[in-house]
Amino acid sequence: MLVATAVTWVVAVLLQRHFLFAFDHAPGINLLFLPSGVRLIAIMIGGLWATAGVCLGTLLLAGSEFHVLSTTQLLVVALCGGLCPYIALRTSFKIMGIDAGLSGLAPRHLPFISLGVAVGSSILHNLAFSASGLDPWSGYLERVLAMTAGDFFGILLAIVIFFACLRLYRGPAS
Repeated sequence: MLVATAVTWVVAVLLQRHFLFAFDHAPGINLLFLPSGVRLIAIMIGGLWATAGVCLGTLLLAGSEFHVLSTTQLLVVALCGGLCPYIALRTSFKIMGIDAGLSGLAPRHLPFISLGVAVGSSILHNLAFSASGLDPWSGYLERVLAMTAGDFFGILLAIVIFFACLRLYRGPAS
C-alpha cells in the first residue's frame, strides 16, 4: 500500500504539472488540483499506510517543487503532504459519524468530506509552511483560500471520475 500510494501520488502530481499547469497559483498550490482527490481516495482506502505513501511521494517531489530546502523544511513538506489531509479527513469523518472502515459513508457525504478535507488540510498545510519559513505569513490567507479552492474542486472531480469508472466497471445498475 505504501509503495503503490507513493507511486500513484508522484504520477498524479507529474500529470497535473504536465497537463493542468494553467491552474498553477504558487509552488504547491493549484486552483484545480486533481491529485488531492487521488490522495483522498488513497487515504480513505489505505489509512495510515497510504498517508505514509503520500509523505514518501511528497518527499520525492519536494526538491523539484521548492528547489532549495533545509532538512527541516523538507520534512515539513513531506509530512504535510500526507498528514494534513489525513487529519482533516479523520476530523471530517468524526463530525459526520463515519468510522475508519467507511461504514455509514453515503454519496451525500462526499461534498462535505471534500470541503472539510480541503479547508482543514489547507489551513494546517499553510500554518506549517509559514511556521517553518517556507512561505511568509503575509500571504497566509490568500494561500489558504487558493489551496482550499484547488483541493475542493480537484477532490470533487476526482471522486466523480472514480465513481464513474466504478460504475462502468460494475456495469449498468439493475
